[in-house]
Amino acid sequence: MIESTESTKPERRVSTPLVLALASGMVCIGIGAMVLSGGPEAPETALPPINSATLDDSTAHRAAESFVDAWRKRDHGVAAALTIEEAAETVQRRHIEDEAMSAHERELKTQVWDAMAAERLRIEVQSEEEVPRGTGEGSDVALETIARGTFVGSPYEREVSLVLRETTEGWRVVRFEFGEILTQLPSKLRLEDD
Repeated sequence: MIESTESTKPERRVSTPLVLALASGMVCIGIGAMVLSGGPEAPETALPPINSATLDDSTAHRAAESFVDAWRKRDHGVAAALTIEEAAETVQRRHIEDEAMSAHERELKTQVWDAMAAERLRIEVQSEEEVPRGTGEGSDVALETIARGTFVGSPYEREVSLVLRETTEGWRVVRFEFGEILTQLPSKLRLEDD
């Protein structure tokens, strides 16, 4: 018969409350150290939110491009700042519709639409002409453009017509109309014919 060489001393255990208290203390120390050090290091250049558009109203072309990009990204603040009259009313209606979304719909919009519209759209002016406003009221500028960029990782081109007016604040969109999409949409976005 072989005798056991193990000690018959009772095992020493640390109580559960003591373990929890020690773990909580370590977490508190870690949080305190992070707060005192100024938090995690911020990246050297902070990126703007995906759905933000840049407002440039220095020329008719730049204002048109800024507006088209803001409309696509649903950046209602920039779109509203770049519009007057009929265009401003259209932007306001769209903003009200977006605000009426449920929390769930808004979350889906954030996850899906913002990712789809992440890249800035650029416009290429196809034609430009002065459009008289009325007797002695001056003229506006009508632009026929093609908006270019990507949509869900695929090339995207769409016709856009805009009428712009120079104001004391800068160039503003008076009217706009989105025309034909000139590129084929990804199959996941195409609806089947009935």
